[in-house]
Amino acid sequence: MENPEKALARRIRELRRRHFGARGKARLAELLGLNLADYERFERGTLPPGEMLVKICEITGEDLQWLLTGVAGRGTVVISGTRKRHQDLLTRLARMLDDQPELAAPIEAFVDLLGATPRRSERPELPAPQVDTLIPIYHPEELPEVISDPDGPSGFRALAPLAANLARSPVYKSELSEPAVAYDQRAARPVQTVMVAAEEGIDPRRCLCSAELVQGMPGMLGMEIVDEIMVPMFRPGEAALLVPGAEPRVGKPVVVRVEQEQAARCRIWLGHDDESASLGRLCDDEVERVVLTRIRWAAEVLYRLSAA
Repeated sequence: MENPEKALARRIRELRRRHFGARGKARLAELLGLNLADYERFERGTLPPGEMLVKICEITGEDLQWLLTGVAGRGTVVISGTRKRHQDLLTRLARMLDDQPELAAPIEAFVDLLGATPRRSERPELPAPQVDTLIPIYHPEELPEVISDPDGPSGFRALAPLAANLARSPVYKSELSEPAVAYDQRAARPVQTVMVAAEEGIDPRRCLCSAELVQGMPGMLGMEIVDEIMVPMFRPGEAALLVPGAEPRVGKPVVVRVEQEQAARCRIWLGHDDESASLGRLCDDEVERVVLTRIRWAAEVLYRLSAA
C-alpha cells in the first residue's frame, strides 16, 4: 500500500504536470519562492510544510483536501484544470451581486435556463444559421499583428465573410468544449459550423454559428489548427476560439502573434520574465522562448471547436 508521503508527492507531481507541463518544475518552484532542488524534494516524498501546501493550491486553484487526502472535500466539485477559472467567475458574481442586488433575479433565471438545457445525448435540433451569429475561423497566416478595434480596418472583423449567400452554404455538425489534454465527450456541446463564401471566386470560410457566444463574447474568433504541435489538446482541422484582449494565464493555451513571423501560433503559456515569454509545446514537451518585445499580442484560448 502506498504510504501517505509518497501519495502526497504523487498528487503534487500530478498538479505540476496538469498546470505547468512535464518540464514545469522550475516554473512552479519559482512561483512557490523555492529553488528547484528544494521543490524536487517534495516530488520525491519529503513532506512540505502546511503553508507550502496551501500555496500550491492557491497557485493551481485546486482543492486542498484532495491534495492532502486524495478525496475531494464535501460539497466541492473538482474540475481538472479549470477550477481556478470557475473560482474567479464565482468571486466576480458575488461582488456583482453585492453591488447590484437587483441582478439576482435575472442571474437566477439564466442559471435555471442553463440547467434546463437538454443533455448532449438528446442532440436537440439547432436553429438555422443567421449572419449575426457567425464567428469566423481564420488560417494562422491571416491573423494580423496589430489589434486596435476588432471591427476596424486592422481588426479581425475586417476579415470576416460577407455572408451574402448564407442560405446556400453547407452546414455541418460540430462540437464545442473547453481545451483539455483529455476530453470527456459528455461535456462536449453540439454546435453548427457553416462554410460561407464571401464572394464568387473566393474560397468559403468556416464559421461557428452561436448567438450565445456572439452576444456574450463580442469579437470572438477562431484560429484553425494546421499542425500537430498541440496534440492531444488540439488536432489538425480543429479550431482554437479566443477573444482579443483575453489575458494569457500560466498553464493555459494561448494564440500568440509574434512580430515578423508568417503566422500566429497556438501554445501553452508558461509565464514570462522581464525579457522573454515561455511557450510550451504538447507534442514533445519542448519550450519555446520568445522575446517579449516581439510579441504583438497573446490571447487565452477559451474553447476548442471540433467535428462531431
